[in-house]
Amino acid sequence: MLDQFVAIDRGALDVRRIAIGMIGHGFMGAAHANAFQKLPGAFPDLRAWPDLVAICGRDSARVADVALRFGFGGYYKDWRALIGDPRIEIVDVVTPDDRHRDPVIAAAAAGRHVICEKPLAMTVTDAAAMLEAVERAGVKHLCCFSYRFLPAVRLARELVASGALGRIYHFRGRYLQQPGRDPSTPVEDIWYATGTASGVLLGIGSHIIDMARFLVGEIASVSGLTRTYTPTRPDRSGALRPVTADEGNMALLEFASGATGTIESSGVATGRQNGQTWEISGSLGSLWWDLEDPHHLHVWTEADGGIRGFTNVSVSDQGSPHQVVYLPPGHNWGWEYGHVYALRHFVECVAMDRPVGPEGATFEDGYRAQVTMEAIVASSRTGRRINLKY
Repeated sequence: MLDQFVAIDRGALDVRRIAIGMIGHGFMGAAHANAFQKLPGAFPDLRAWPDLVAICGRDSARVADVALRFGFGGYYKDWRALIGDPRIEIVDVVTPDDRHRDPVIAAAAAGRHVICEKPLAMTVTDAAAMLEAVERAGVKHLCCFSYRFLPAVRLARELVASGALGRIYHFRGRYLQQPGRDPSTPVEDIWYATGTASGVLLGIGSHIIDMARFLVGEIASVSGLTRTYTPTRPDRSGALRPVTADEGNMALLEFASGATGTIESSGVATGRQNGQTWEISGSLGSLWWDLEDPHHLHVWTEADGGIRGFTNVSVSDQGSPHQVVYLPPGHNWGWEYGHVYALRHFVECVAMDRPVGPEGATFEDGYRAQVTMEAIVASSRTGRRINLKY
């Protein structure tokens, strides 16, 4: 009968189900949960579907609310219990930066594959311990530098690798935001100065460092400068509190290839909400990209028949890397799809036993970004150029 309701037996689906346990439930937890939810609909050829088994948080009301809204089966209040759940295959750590180390190491020791938000850790020492743990356990690992997976970035990497730009001379990258621009803003309202007080370099500068490495190659040395422009700020009660986190930084880079670069990140760039841009210059061509217009890569090459000017290349067209296949060509997607692509990649790597790198950032990449950041801080403190040693 045409009007008969037919129930779907989800258990009969011929698809690999991979159980996810998430530790943390803030902004990044929501971003990751949303991405996991989107995978089956966004990619009909997906080889494995994530199963959101459990989430963990210390606040019962908040974690229960997130579990309900994003479709988790339930929640834990102790991350050790979540890691010990025998159903879970992937542990996704989206806690504040200073709480990455112990859950990651414990998850690896329990044989779980591990995702960890960036920055990998607060220090090189902790990042090295986390890298050693996943390598010793033989589990797969992803440091979630999600911008690697946006189609324009992937196309740029292909053009650089193909030699279309010739010899690479220079990389210029910046990541600018404005939350600390007003010295009277309460410290609790400035993400980089409260909580873990990670600072701008770890919080968003790490993205530009990874982007430079992903597109141009290994960084050999850095000359850095960091600043805290407002060393004391009021809290919401009106009391002054010290600010130790950096609010802005710049660095000169020398790549192993001989190319040079400049990078910058700021939390006091008035007018900038989430302004990430980069440009690559080579002997035969150049590229530039703007996160606020993510669907276009601007390309200039010698192969353009003599017309001089950047071509505005749409990367939401059919056949572009990592196309959102349920959207017709030219239909735009958003910021969240960096995480959608990244988590799709990791889930398939686990299901099909494929390597995570070099497409995805592994803990090795997270560790190398950490080494670079500490070198920038050391260079600012000493006034000397620092050669990187891993």
